Amino acid sequence: MKKIFEIKDKTLIYDVLDKAEYGTLALCVDNVPYSVPINFVRIEDDIFFHGALSNRKMKMLAQNPKVSFSVVENYALIDSDFSTTEGLACPATQFFKSVSIDGAAVIEESREVKEKVFESLMHKFQPKGGYKPFSDSAYDQALKATAVVKIEIEKCTCKFKFGQHLSDDRFKMIVSALLARGTQIDRETVTLMKEQRGENNGI
Repeated sequence: MKKIFEIKDKTLIYDVLDKAEYGTLALCVDNVPYSVPINFVRIEDDIFFHGALSNRKMKMLAQNPKVSFSVVENYALIDSDFSTTEGLACPATQFFKSVSIDGAAVIEESREVKEKVFESLMHKFQPKGGYKPFSDSAYDQALKATAVVKIEIEKCTCKFKFGQHLSDDRFKMIVSALLARGTQIDRETVTLMKEQRGENNGI
């Protein structure tokens, strides 16, 4: 990864993780890879997800707990003619934020941890409330039948790609083209482009 794209600020990294509705979990057993999208929640420095006790990912984790996990937050598609007048397709790209994690999966058995994880998941995906707390006995059977997994993070990298590496002329061309197209995501992208270049946020 080019250093100019790398983000090390934990606040920015956690913001991407906390906003993401799902991530992609990658596992491997006997040189056979498997990836699956999962809902998840971050609690402090760990990632948690849940699933059926005997599904494919749980069986694979029992054999190899090493995992990779990734999240992407997409921003504007950059058409090729937004930054070149030569008619080439090569400049076409997409701006984004991404987080990639390598770690080890740990199965959480305690009722207390499971309650905390499910409360956190519900707070993330249903912040309005409207449900019984997970300490309620109504959840006894469901909690016993559900696996909760923690990813203990061993390595975390974050990348923000918003044209930081471009020449001033190409950068200005893209900003102008995005504002001319004028969708909400285009305008949000322009704001982030300027932030990453250390420019005034106003558009």
